[in-house]
Amino acid sequence: MSTNPHPDDQAHMSCTEVLERIYEYLDGELTAEIELQIRDHLACCRRCFPHFRHEQVFLRFLERRATIIKAPPALRRRIMQMLIDEEASRPLE
Repeated sequence: MSTNPHPDDQAHMSCTEVLERIYEYLDGELTAEIELQIRDHLACCRRCFPHFRHEQVFLRFLERRATIIKAPPALRRRIMQMLIDEEASRPLE
C-alpha cells in the first residue's frame, strides 16, 4: 500500500507526515494550508482515518474526564473572606 493516497500529486501529504502531525491537527495548531492538506488526506485514506478517529475519540474522552469542578459559591466566599481577614490582620510594615 502506498504511503500517499495521491502518488502523482506531491502537494498532498504522505501517511507518515499526516500521522506525525495528527495531534497538532486535533489541537488546531496548524496553518490553514497544512490543516487542509491533512483534512484532504484523511478524507480519502483508509489507513490514516482510523488512527485519526481513535485519537479524536480518545482526546474527547480525556476532555470530558478532565473537567474542573468549581467549589460551591458559599465555600469560595468563605475562603475569600478568610484571605481578606488574614491580610487585614497583618501588621503594616
